Amino acid sequence: MASRKKKTGSTIFVWLVVLAVLTGIGWWLWMHRARFAEYMLQNTTPSAPPSAAGEKTGDVIHLHGKLQVVTPPRDTALGVSADAVVLLRIVEMYQWYEQCEGDECRYGTVWSRMQINSNAFHERKGHENPRAPFSDARFQAGEVKLGEFSVDVALAAGQRPLIEYPVPADALPPNLAATFSVVDGLLYAGGDPAHPQPGTLRIRYRIIPAGEVEITGVKYGHRVEAK
Repeated sequence: MASRKKKTGSTIFVWLVVLAVLTGIGWWLWMHRARFAEYMLQNTTPSAPPSAAGEKTGDVIHLHGKLQVVTPPRDTALGVSADAVVLLRIVEMYQWYEQCEGDECRYGTVWSRMQINSNAFHERKGHENPRAPFSDARFQAGEVKLGEFSVDVALAAGQRPLIEYPVPADALPPNLAATFSVVDGLLYAGGDPAHPQPGTLRIRYRIIPAGEVEITGVKYGHRVEAK
């Protein structure tokens, strides 16, 4: 009987020691929780995010070949598109300008991409500049490919020069052809192109064409982006 009581007392003592140790560990972790969290953060390697194709890619790749424009850029307002990586619309308006010396001011006309504020003129009457209905704009291709790879437009655009793009005479849809005329690849509206009046519009286009390129980028599945 005494032996059984002694054994029971020993068991209780062991459990009390274990409980005390666990309590001490818990207290230490609580007191040093911030340092422990920082240690775990610094010593944990994050998993790499999956690529667009679901692969663990991101390798640098060098490509050479001819770009193919799958979805050309399009100026939806004027119906102009081009087989290019980027299409730029540049708008000029024939406007009055003022030049003053002392109290004497003279007035002339000039093609300008900037809106000249005629409300600030000394003589406003007869020198009004209307507001241009269009402004400069940039349009980019929806998809550009090089072989089996889809190439980021920004990466493709950086490999080719910017050139003038004369608009074909039959490029405008009928509703816009009634308003705009095409002369030497430029669009005119609001007056005779040979004898423009203040308010006459002149619109030209420039493109970054597709062509032979050498590209170095990062491969994500079947897509190549800038490094």
